[in-house]
Amino acid sequence: MMKSKIVGVVVLLWSTLAFGQEFKFTADLPVVADSGYYRVLLSPELLGRTANDWSDLRVFDNEGEEQAYIKRNESKASTRSLFKEYEITDKAYKQDAISHLIFSNPTKEPIDNISFLVKNTDVKKRARLSGSDDLENWYVIKDNYLLHAMQSEEKTSEMKMLNFPLSDYGYFKLEINDNWKLPINILKVGYYDTQQVKGLSTRFNCPIISQRDSLKQSTIHIKFPEPRYLEELQLVLSGEEFYLRQAHVLVKREGVDRKKNKYEYFHSIGLFELNSNSENKMAFRGTVAQELQIQIDNRDNHPLKVESVSASYLNKYLVVELLPSMTYSMKLGDKSLVKPDYDLKAFASQIPANIPLISHGVIENIASIEDPVQKGFWNNKYLVWFVIAVVGFALIYISLKMVKEIGK
Repeated sequence: MMKSKIVGVVVLLWSTLAFGQEFKFTADLPVVADSGYYRVLLSPELLGRTANDWSDLRVFDNEGEEQAYIKRNESKASTRSLFKEYEITDKAYKQDAISHLIFSNPTKEPIDNISFLVKNTDVKKRARLSGSDDLENWYVIKDNYLLHAMQSEEKTSEMKMLNFPLSDYGYFKLEINDNWKLPINILKVGYYDTQQVKGLSTRFNCPIISQRDSLKQSTIHIKFPEPRYLEELQLVLSGEEFYLRQAHVLVKREGVDRKKNKYEYFHSIGLFELNSNSENKMAFRGTVAQELQIQIDNRDNHPLKVESVSASYLNKYLVVELLPSMTYSMKLGDKSLVKPDYDLKAFASQIPANIPLISHGVIENIASIEDPVQKGFWNNKYLVWFVIAVVGFALIYISLKMVKEIGK
């Protein structure tokens, strides 16, 4: 009986040590009104505390159940085609006659193609396109179009494109020969405008601690209250109307020498050009930093005054399914974890891009919100190692006693 109690105590102590505190930080998610998938915008402070691959990041509900999630990142730039619709000013469908459709080009922008959405049909039609500036005098642009294959296997309508010589008429008329046949149903007319879309980013100010100027070099010291993630720096400079100089960006890191002693050093993340004719943005591979140095090579010029420095990164989202009846939190900082492998990633393309956006709450240190007695006890590394030693000796003692009893 006594042995079973000792074994129970030992197991309890061992489990407390092995599985007690794993995560270092936590951040709550807001309560949502509707069920569904949400994009959680990750702050620079949270990204500064988690691993680069998010291997130590998990989402839990209020019952302790782990929730699957996927990552989404904004792209630096993407090409997007937008359909811009023309106003249809007149439309007449006539069986066994010539049907026509007139649409306006109010800006008289030169165009060389139009697209029209037509209800699925399996016929061939002849068509003609003409242009006018007053809706009275019409001039042919292209004749004898052959309209065919106007059907989609996935939708009830199909988009067709017509190419023609570059024209800038205020009105265009599409005439379709419906002799001996029923007319086709054209729903709308327009064109595709291709645009370059920049990815959304998060920008924040960098606190400048000091600027030291010498004859040849200026050193700007930046320090955040906590580690932060960044991909770009932008400088606002004053002092000279025209300048062209090299700037070196360095990040403070910790190293360990052969004697296991820790030391600090500054690691270079890039060499950039500062130019009075540019925005002075310095982009580099995403990095986590708490202290930075910017070294500007002045050569034989007067030092420049760094008025402000801002940092930014392309937005990063955690996509997760949330229920209004539950509360959720993100936990991170357990470096022993490996990257999670959820089934959800195989269905990422089926989750829409424009799902609701939410932000997480304040990042809290889990140790600081624990019971102060427990905090003081388990944060004393010497006491922890003493308990581990006691547990180890107790296990050895019980094992030897059991071996002797088995022998008897």
